[in-house]
Amino acid sequence: MMRLIFFGLAVLTILVIAVPIVIAVWLAIIGVIISALSFAMPWVLFGLVIWAFLALGRRPERRRLAHYGWQPQPTPGWRGSQSSRPRVQTETRPQPPSTPKMEPRPELPIAVQVKVEQIRRKVEVLLGYASRFPPFSKELYLVRQTANEYLPRTIDAYLALPPGDADRILTPNGKTALQELTEQLDLLDAKLSEIAENLQRRDLDRLLANRRFLEERFGRTNL
Repeated sequence: MMRLIFFGLAVLTILVIAVPIVIAVWLAIIGVIISALSFAMPWVLFGLVIWAFLALGRRPERRRLAHYGWQPQPTPGWRGSQSSRPRVQTETRPQPPSTPKMEPRPELPIAVQVKVEQIRRKVEVLLGYASRFPPFSKELYLVRQTANEYLPRTIDAYLALPPGDADRILTPNGKTALQELTEQLDLLDAKLSEIAENLQRRDLDRLLANRRFLEERFGRTNL
């Protein structure tokens, strides 16, 4: 019995001490919350007023854009229907003017082509013996000019004639353009042949000069 009385007194003492402490702590927490709300409430109300003002200000702008038919642009990944997409007018570029057809240039007759190839072959052979020409040789210069200028210029002058003029009388001597071309090619061919003969003659002269040198050196009886 004494234990129960002692236990009841202990519980009552704890309750008497703990309840005021809990109430004081609870009141302190409520006070802190009320103080925080009283401090932040003006700023919250101020933010709500600013947001309402901005929202009211944007409504007339949206109405004005809708009045002029403005529609928001689709995003890059937008997949709308073909009819709802904005139509872009393609610019039509003017077609370039068609170039007039040029009349075919006259071709060299087969006999003339053979003559031209013969001249080119002579030039190649003579240039292969360029080291056997004397220094500053005029003949070697003519060979090179024939390949680089004389022959191409002669052919181009004939090919530049209008079609059909090759068989017409062009010169005072009554020669046609084809006959005149043939004679000019003959001049080039004859000159190259003359240069080749002169080169061969100089080789023969060197051979004879070498014989005279040997005869003078060793005497005629030793040969």
